[in-house]
Amino acid sequence: MEQKVTITVKSRDAHYRARGVMERTGDTVRLTYAEPDSLELGAVTTALELWEGGAALTRSGAVRSAFRFAEGVPHSSVYETPYGSFPAEVVTHALRHKLDGRGGLIELRYTLTIGGAADEHRLKILVRTEDEA
Repeated sequence: MEQKVTITVKSRDAHYRARGVMERTGDTVRLTYAEPDSLELGAVTTALELWEGGAALTRSGAVRSAFRFAEGVPHSSVYETPYGSFPAEVVTHALRHKLDGRGGLIELRYTLTIGGAADEHRLKILVRTEDEA
């Protein structure tokens, strides 16, 4: 079932709201939304899939990446930007999510290494269906 949602993303580097879609398929929830346009990068669409014990984040458009999150399990990928492609690795330290028919909260703490430079990230995503927003 597809529901229109409002998504609020909070991190050290970003704080924004976006409208998107939440879909449930079996035990998986998929959120899809357009990120606000960056002055330098252009349009980016994000898809976040969540299931018990894991998640996958895919970005497409001006920036392309695909990361999988599972506590303690490193995942290697490539981070593609208009300025070039860089090797990337994500290590998940904590992943919590609780979503129901009205929305919910996703909390993620991870270390992202791109081109050899590591940085720790904390991400909170609040999801509300349009009738709850």
